[in-house]
Amino acid sequence: MRVLITLNMPSRNGNSVHQVSADVEQENMRDFCDHLTDNDFIIVNEIYRNSSGGIFPRGKLILNTKWIGKAKEFDDDIDKAS
Repeated sequence: MRVLITLNMPSRNGNSVHQVSADVEQENMRDFCDHLTDNDFIIVNEIYRNSSGGIFPRGKLILNTKWIGKAKEFDDDIDKAS
């Protein structure tokens, strides 16, 4: 499943929150929520968007779940700005 995760920490651009688009092993949001609840740190496969709007993998990323403010299933049509 692909998710958009909002972290309550500043981004390198100076924004007060940081967003990460990622592929996760869980198949639905309920399972992903349980995974977040059960772990202090998780490993995701981070994805980025290129200048033409396509997405590409950036590799594995470890996230501290204590900084996650929200997560939603990634919708490519809606999440073009992330």
